[in-house]
Amino acid sequence: MVRSLTLVALLLVTCGSVQAGVLRDDKRDTDWEILFSPYLWGSSLKGESQVGVLPPLEIDASFSDIVSNLNIALALHTEFHRGKFAFVVDPMFVSLEAEADANGPATPIADIEMWLVDAWVAYKITPEWELLGGARFQQQDISVQAGLPSPPFPEDQSFGVKEDWMDWFVGARFNYGIGDGWRIIGHGDIALAGDSETNYQLSLFFNRKIRKTMMLNLGYKFMESDYDGFPSYRWDVRQQGPVVGYTWSF
Repeated sequence: MVRSLTLVALLLVTCGSVQAGVLRDDKRDTDWEILFSPYLWGSSLKGESQVGVLPPLEIDASFSDIVSNLNIALALHTEFHRGKFAFVVDPMFVSLEAEADANGPATPIADIEMWLVDAWVAYKITPEWELLGGARFQQQDISVQAGLPSPPFPEDQSFGVKEDWMDWFVGARFNYGIGDGWRIIGHGDIALAGDSETNYQLSLFFNRKIRKTMMLNLGYKFMESDYDGFPSYRWDVRQQGPVVGYTWSF
């Protein structure tokens, strides 16, 4: 396992979305319902990344690897419901500082900042099923200090890359009540156009209504991204793990 620039892999600690669905039973079609869902994705990552002309780097990072290098992670899934329509925005920001394992005298240190923003519209075709379509924007800003001893090496040994890309996806979501305040919610989408070679995600949630306007979200999520921004950057990573969050309805 090569963990040099697990760095880059650590980026996606909280990306992805909690699936909330409508919470209030007394909502009329003409009413607006707003759902706020902060969450955490206990994700592991596996794949490959490449910065510039450097050799490809294998990525194999557990959730504990990610947390140990985390500076800050902010994520808030928000849904606006009215009638058969839902408008969803899911911004996420992550900042990390990580020391890489490397052969030889170098001790590379990387500063990583990432934005991932999902925005989509859903339309309810039955009481349980929605069709959806939207866009996924990603930006990764990576600065690496090579960490070679100076002298004999020069003091400035830094390099970096800042890359952004966008994909357009379609998908579906189902939402079934299974009794005693529990609901099962599934979500799947796949990019049909955009900058990535491949981008899709699947999730399954069991949500428990705690109060009239509060719900606990427990689930599992898988996401695969394959972006080839030759010659500056490549990101081909599979990410999966449990998700936990809360939803408040207004």
